[in-house]
Amino acid sequence: MNRENIKEIVFSVISSINEELNNQNLKDPTEDTLLFEELDSMAVLDFVMGIEDELQKLTNEYIQIANEHTMDPNTTPFKSIKSSIDYILSKVSQDG
Repeated sequence: MNRENIKEIVFSVISSINEELNNQNLKDPTEDTLLFEELDSMAVLDFVMGIEDELQKLTNEYIQIANEHTMDPNTTPFKSIKSSIDYILSKVSQDG
């Protein structure tokens, strides 16, 4: 799995979440979009769970991407779409 695969997953999950949120700032997100500023706490959880579900479908393995560190607003790798993609890629490479 490469960065483009992860990027597709991330944008797909954001699009799915935004169908319910209808957040104009997430209508056409870029890698610079700041997720923690645009998503409420429930949407952040939906984002993480959506990513984990999609990774499991593609790899047939559960790859955990969330923990106390990743959910802390001060240290989270999910601040932006770019940092999310990079972090998820590192987890997939590490676990896969």
